[in-house]
Amino acid sequence: MDVYEDLINERNAGRACALATIVAFKGSIPAASDAKMVVHEDGRIVGTVGGGPAEAEVILAAREVIAKGRPQMVSFSLHDNPKLDTGMVCGGSLDVYVEPILPTPTMYLFGAGHVGVVTARAAEAAGWSTVIVDDREEFATTDRFPGAREVLAEPFDDAMAGLEPDSRSAIFIATRCHELDGKVLKWAVGTKAGYIGMIGSKRKVLTVFAALQSEGVPAEAFERVHAPVGLDIGAETPAEIAVSVIAEAIAWRRGAEAVRPIMRNMRNLGQAATRKEAS
Repeated sequence: MDVYEDLINERNAGRACALATIVAFKGSIPAASDAKMVVHEDGRIVGTVGGGPAEAEVILAAREVIAKGRPQMVSFSLHDNPKLDTGMVCGGSLDVYVEPILPTPTMYLFGAGHVGVVTARAAEAAGWSTVIVDDREEFATTDRFPGAREVLAEPFDDAMAGLEPDSRSAIFIATRCHELDGKVLKWAVGTKAGYIGMIGSKRKVLTVFAALQSEGVPAEAFERVHAPVGLDIGAETPAEIAVSVIAEAIAWRRGAEAVRPIMRNMRNLGQAATRKEAS
């Protein structure tokens, strides 16, 4: 299988990979000057950029590129590191551009109210494919969510039973009541979703946290949960809340560290409240 066939297969399967391409070199290299290599998430490769220790470094860089979703230029100079001159670069230097080839991520939005509508629009504008879930048929409609990949107007339990978020998926919870939020959150922490956000005040979040702990959900399960959800921008209107939520989700997706979430994760908030009550 060649590089392009493999790229097409990975895209069709919805799997992430990275494409490494030689873009510049000086001296001679044991590969075509425009050689390409596909690197899969597990480190498997199709194609080559020359072999040797330098290629191994390209593979490591590619796996980081896949994880962070940002391209990277990997440069080698034999003058600085002669140990790399083993099979790949036969004198001189080499630049390899490594770019992520990622499937469209999915955001699952539970709750088709006012906040859900504007959050879906913002998510779609930021490149997410959206799936809308609400048990109210008058709210969960394609007229209200024309850009959604799927709109599920059915009981939450039924909808959740048929969904399988992966590690690149985001889940946003904004149903009409605490009880439903808690039900969806209990399901969400048992999925592979990389980002889980729940709307609400700190009091509401603590109420849901305590209820789920009483049902046997361990504190560690809330590590991925951003609740109260969003960045601290003083949001008040549904549109502003949507901007706050999607901005935080983008920061998670891009691996950004220097952001100010309202709450880093739900576990921290819940445990801090418990310590305060105990003192």
